[in-house]
Amino acid sequence: MVVAVVPLKNLSQAKSRLAPLLSDLERRNLVVAMFGDVLAALKQAKGLSEIFVVADGLGDRLDGVSLILEVENRGYDEAVAAALADPRVAGAEAMLVLPGDLPMVRPGDIEAFIGKFSCKESKIGKLVGPTVRIAPARDGDGTNALLLAPPGLMASQFGPGSFARHRAAAEALISTVEIVAPPGLAFDIDTPQDLLDFCARDGDTGTHDFLRRSGVVDRLTRAG
Repeated sequence: MVVAVVPLKNLSQAKSRLAPLLSDLERRNLVVAMFGDVLAALKQAKGLSEIFVVADGLGDRLDGVSLILEVENRGYDEAVAAALADPRVAGAEAMLVLPGDLPMVRPGDIEAFIGKFSCKESKIGKLVGPTVRIAPARDGDGTNALLLAPPGLMASQFGPGSFARHRAAAEALISTVEIVAPPGLAFDIDTPQDLLDFCARDGDTGTHDFLRRSGVVDRLTRAG
């Protein structure tokens, strides 16, 4: 049983690094669009038993998804810790942590990342031994997906430089750390250059649709 955990920052505070290119409302709507693309991929992916979103409030946007409510939104690692305090997450065989800013992710990318655990199965079919699987961001610096079996195997360390931190922490615990990089998990939107690169790519995601309908693509194209 694999559960997915999606930490979601407060919408009023998210993607502040995009302020040079987007208004407050555009940044908020971009986050909502990317989050929608991630949830759509998770819902269609095979191999997940439940999807949890950790946030400080989402209204009625959680059809088919379980909300773990935070009193205060403090960051990704705190959100993962809040998820692990829920017995439905802590008691799973594995936990997939997937940020909500991966607009290119497809169900097949998630299925490829989950794959089969590297640890062996016992005669009664139970998983034996820990697994850590990491998907790096395209710049090799950040972490765009993390699989832990069991879920509480180690603390997450998201943020700049997180790929190296996750890898080092995992290697201190187990002999084999798996680096798996499906293409849809490599592309996140954090910086102005990420946004420009994304706008230059064709696609049929909700994020593409928002950026076209809002006029952001045309505006950035004219700006050169």
